[in-house]
Amino acid sequence: MLTTNRYSPDITELSVSAWFYRNRTVAGFDNPARSLYVSIRELVENSLDACEEERVLPEVSVFLKREGERSDDLDVLNVGPEIFELVVKDNGKGMQKEDIPVLIGKMLTGTKFTLKQSRGTFGLGGSLAILYGQVTTQEPVDVITGKVGDEYGHRVTMRLDIETNQPIILNEQKIEKSPHESGTMVSYKLQGDWIRSKRKISDYFSQTAIIVPYASLLFETPDGEVLCYDRVIDKLPVAPREMKPHPRGIDVELLKKMIGVARAKTMKSFMKNSFQRVGVSIAEDFLSSAEIDPDRNPTTLEQKDLVTLMNALVCYDRFLPPSPKSLSPASIDVLAAGVQRLSPEFMVFKQRSPNVSEGHPFIIETGVAYGGKLDSGTNIFRFANRIPLLYDERSDVTYRVVRDLNLKNYGLNHEDPLIFVMHICSTKIPYKTVGKEYIGDVDVVRKEIELGFKECLREIGEKVRKRDRVHKERKRENRLVEYYTFIAEVLSSSMRKEVHCTRIFDSRGVDMIE
Repeated sequence: MLTTNRYSPDITELSVSAWFYRNRTVAGFDNPARSLYVSIRELVENSLDACEEERVLPEVSVFLKREGERSDDLDVLNVGPEIFELVVKDNGKGMQKEDIPVLIGKMLTGTKFTLKQSRGTFGLGGSLAILYGQVTTQEPVDVITGKVGDEYGHRVTMRLDIETNQPIILNEQKIEKSPHESGTMVSYKLQGDWIRSKRKISDYFSQTAIIVPYASLLFETPDGEVLCYDRVIDKLPVAPREMKPHPRGIDVELLKKMIGVARAKTMKSFMKNSFQRVGVSIAEDFLSSAEIDPDRNPTTLEQKDLVTLMNALVCYDRFLPPSPKSLSPASIDVLAAGVQRLSPEFMVFKQRSPNVSEGHPFIIETGVAYGGKLDSGTNIFRFANRIPLLYDERSDVTYRVVRDLNLKNYGLNHEDPLIFVMHICSTKIPYKTVGKEYIGDVDVVRKEIELGFKECLREIGEKVRKRDRVHKERKRENRLVEYYTFIAEVLSSSMRKEVHCTRIFDSRGVDMIE
């Protein structure tokens, strides 16, 4: 909300939606082409999350329709944004009528001090996409949703009040539906540049089909083309659990908030009940090393005490590593099923053991495939919490790891048809931009990616060498057969007698001539 600051009447305060409206470029809405891509991505991510939370195999359909006919002149020049209608439909859990305005038409901030892996980073990508549509077309958003077991669904038409971050309901109505149906359909208009974003959007769907092969995806383009990716596996990843924060991922401001909502009357109970993997003995030992009275009431801590506590949390080395139960890796089987769409000749996938960065657990999954539908040369597929990363590849840590690999050690080179796949899952992905486009070069993350790729390359290199040996032996055998056949024909001709050559095999499987 845009309000007057009570300390200075000349200073105004912005609501969450107003701030993001004024700074939407930081989230990827910086031009019509990229905005169209980001809008589709954000809504598809929301749909996939809704299905996976309900533990149903996702079925997501996306329709992008051009409003009006495109001018021939613009087709020739390949310039100029247009107005599109974007429709995204899923078979997720649906929403209650009273939740629709809050979940769709309002940008939220979190209030729970728990951690769990999710595709979104801030929880406002979908709302920001709808906000972008509203400010570029001045058209409302239409939401149709229903839950399993309900005889009626709900249709809500609304707008977002940017300055107050509040939804404005324009129309509500009940709609009939089958009690067995569930899901949500979001429809709104936005400005975009299809010509410039076409390739990225197509790549997004093809790579999403790789990382979520258990989903059925359909995308109808403004050109009338239909991209359909059928489900190839009926296995959902393990669902992540909500976990308490780890002591090493805490700062002073978060400590203040946690103490403010905690019911603990002593520092010992606060440590035990507010953080994961902190028992009574570790809580007592930590408070003793930090010279903090275990029986002290947390609400009596002053600013300097909080700073001391935070520094002690960082330095204490007996805390157990964060639990990986808050994570949901894709799994080797799912990744292999997804990459199988590319028909590789060989492929190897590995999952690294859980590790920690800045108090947040993460798991790296790597894969290397050889051959297939893609062109020769190195191809890199990057995923973070099952989101394809398509922009800023050369800034990403994965690209730098692949670039520095000495493939000759494995009998390979960068001109070979190689596919490198990297998936990181974490409660806090180390993105370098708000737009979630590339992963920063963090030492511990880089090391895990590098070790994962090297482990895959050792097996791929052995498979390729074995194939080459077999090809070489067969080529040698064929030459011997041709030589023996030639000798037999010469002898037959010189002796004026027909000689019949019979191809037989010895005990080693080597061709011989009889």
